[in-house]
Amino acid sequence: MRLPTRVRYAVRAMAELAERAEEGPVPVKDLARAQGISPKYAKQLMNQLQRTGIVRGHPGLRGGYTLPRSPGDITVLDVYRAMGETVDLAPCVARRSSCKRLPTCAAGSMWVELSAALEKQLRSVTIDQLAARGRAPAGKGPAPVRVRGPRPPKRRKSDDIP
Repeated sequence: MRLPTRVRYAVRAMAELAERAEEGPVPVKDLARAQGISPKYAKQLMNQLQRTGIVRGHPGLRGGYTLPRSPGDITVLDVYRAMGETVDLAPCVARRSSCKRLPTCAAGSMWVELSAALEKQLRSVTIDQLAARGRAPAGKGPAPVRVRGPRPPKRRKSDDIP
């Protein structure tokens, strides 16, 4: 199983917003730079998250995005679902009533159990916990999760002169 790219980026962007909550609205270009993605793609992700109410958009010159509730109240499962994804690992899990084989299928119960375990795990991790992992010094606590991408060096006009 592979997590959709947009879910991975959305989770990382949410952790970034949690880390920067004290700064006020975070511009989409800053989120894009921190994640190493295009501002256009970051805007698409944030629009989707805003439509579901998991982030709040602030228009204007000093606009950007904030979390409308505590990052400790937002789970990775919330973000996963906000991006339009389900944790059902097989079609028969999502549409149990439409699968005639499920009651006798050798693998069906395993897919159901595995999907339930994945959902439980995603529900158990909050955005606040991810942000804390991103702030943890190396070697202290759980393995750090990098939530900020490397910032590209600023270009100077003198860089273009041979």
